[in-house]
Amino acid sequence: MTVKKIRAQFLKLLSSQYTQDEIGVHFEMLCEAYLNFTPAQVVLNLDEALSTEKEAQFLALLKELQENEPIQYIIGAVVFADLVLEVDERVLIPRPETEELVYWLLSAYDNEAPLHVLDIGTGSGCVAIALKKARPNWKVTAWDVDLDALATAKHNAKKNSVTINFEVVDVLDAQLPNTNWDIIVSNPPYVPESEKAHTTAHVLREPEHAIFVSESSPLIFYEHIINYAAKQLNTKGSIYLEGHAPLMKTLNLLLTQARFSDIVLRNDFRTNPRFIRAHFR
Repeated sequence: MTVKKIRAQFLKLLSSQYTQDEIGVHFEMLCEAYLNFTPAQVVLNLDEALSTEKEAQFLALLKELQENEPIQYIIGAVVFADLVLEVDERVLIPRPETEELVYWLLSAYDNEAPLHVLDIGTGSGCVAIALKKARPNWKVTAWDVDLDALATAKHNAKKNSVTINFEVVDVLDAQLPNTNWDIIVSNPPYVPESEKAHTTAHVLREPEHAIFVSESSPLIFYEHIINYAAKQLNTKGSIYLEGHAPLMKTLNLLLTQARFSDIVLRNDFRTNPRFIRAHFR
């Protein structure tokens, strides 16, 4: 079977789950991972016949996609802020929106001062690793309550040659480390459980505890993070948060009540309110 015919199978059999453009991107990602083809080479080699082994491999990959396995888990990696991070079912897949949060933060600081930075709920380590890679002089600490996620994050940090202080900490605990920080950043769980019914099947293959929050307390992580930041941020320290669009105005209010200033709301590339930044005192 040729590359063109295999691609046609993908386009046909995945049409009920993805758009044609999404299927095309997934196919290109698989060709890059398993055939070493760039997107341009895929087009140039459509008439190339695959070996029996490669044909069987691509049909198996197609079956995984039909079973709603995320493409990033199939490949085992994702590119985030120009870094390659390994991902699997233990961690949330890093999103382009979170890249925007990282770039926004980096645009405000250079590498001169050895700032103390905390990433709360690090997951795969994407935010902490991207920050440390771009600002080697910073002292970056990353918290997570999930030991499996921390194992992945530590592996990704080593793979990308950065040193980060990873700690097992639950931000919902009453007693948190008495450490002062210049920057606190977090992308905590924020999607209300009521939206689970409308969430695509492949997203539901990701760790639900890293996505959804109780309908009765959708702001629980933000309340704890902001309270901690108000106690532990240095003067003129900053907090950067990613959040759920319908709740961003409420986050603004929480930050105001906690005596933060210079509060800025920012849209993501889809024009949804997604990020908020504030300075302390």
